[in-house]
Amino acid sequence: MRKKILLIDIGAPFGGVETYIERLCDLLQGQGEIFCICALPQLAERLKTLGVYVVCIPILFNRWSKILRFLLAVPVLFYLVLRHNARIVQVNGYLESLLVVPARLLGCYTVRTAHGPSEIDRYTWYRRPEMFFPRLLSQYCLRLASRVVCVSEAVKHDVSRVVALDRISVVPNWVTSIPKDVPVRRNIHVPARVLYVGRLERYKGLDLLLTAVKDIPNLEVIVVGDGDFREELQQMSTGLQVKFEGFRSDIHTYYRDSDIFVNPSRGPEGLPMVSLEAMAHGIPCLFSDLEVHREISDNGNGAKLFACGDKDSLRKGLQLLLSDDPCRLVLPDAARKIIATKYNSRVALQGYNNVFDLELNGSRP
Repeated sequence: MRKKILLIDIGAPFGGVETYIERLCDLLQGQGEIFCICALPQLAERLKTLGVYVVCIPILFNRWSKILRFLLAVPVLFYLVLRHNARIVQVNGYLESLLVVPARLLGCYTVRTAHGPSEIDRYTWYRRPEMFFPRLLSQYCLRLASRVVCVSEAVKHDVSRVVALDRISVVPNWVTSIPKDVPVRRNIHVPARVLYVGRLERYKGLDLLLTAVKDIPNLEVIVVGDGDFREELQQMSTGLQVKFEGFRSDIHTYYRDSDIFVNPSRGPEGLPMVSLEAMAHGIPCLFSDLEVHREISDNGNGAKLFACGDKDSLRKGLQLLLSDDPCRLVLPDAARKIIATKYNSRVALQGYNNVFDLELNGSRP
């Protein structure tokens, strides 16, 4: 009998977790019957095309909107478990973790996927209670889950402080495909094209990149993504060659047409999908030396690393990639081998087979 799996993510806007949900549903096609509770209409439409039974909860735009979405998700959870007999419940996000409690009371096998560290130290209970308390409660709910899936060894290190190791599985994020033909960047464009992909939030570190490139001539920064920090970043880019492209659902052409990819994140990060995608596309990569970036680059073999938060170190790393042709040519081959070995659909499917105890139907590429 095909197992019925309920995935829950009521986050907004569209980000890494939502991309993960879409890819997980695609990965599990044919392996079980998939249900999903989500909040974003665009995610709901994408999942429906994959044959997922979706309940989309309306988004309310105010400071407490996610709490209201959570309250609406509770009766929907009961309905899907009792009416459709979904016996495996997987939750994503801090506030969503509280749904582990009713799911366990209903007798479900519960999986909490940890996409990043707890971040509880970033907020105080009296200034940002809507951020602090969900994270605090999430830590307790981790202990109640049947199993906790971590998207990287770096996240596992954080989770293991509150959950026994024998209840933790690491199933890294993955790329859905690895392009066969990628450009060999023997010669770079004039001006050189430096690509950033990600949300425009302060912790993502794009401001470091904009500061670092001020003294580098013949260079253009291409920014793909959107967020609350965009207006300030645009002001910072005055006098620089910077293109703000906004959010794009398909970014393959940006990877193909750029010379260098930079992820300057200050953290915290779980496992940035854009870093994996850039490595898979064979573009020379420069990452901040977060623990997870050391992990996926094999300690710098598949990407150049710079000291996190240090604009001078970032500048030196960027100048090295621009001027050192051998370095620029060697990194992509090493990166693609890492992706092909550890971060592909086949490895991810085997990981979720172990987590959900599925009977695999066929194989994935």
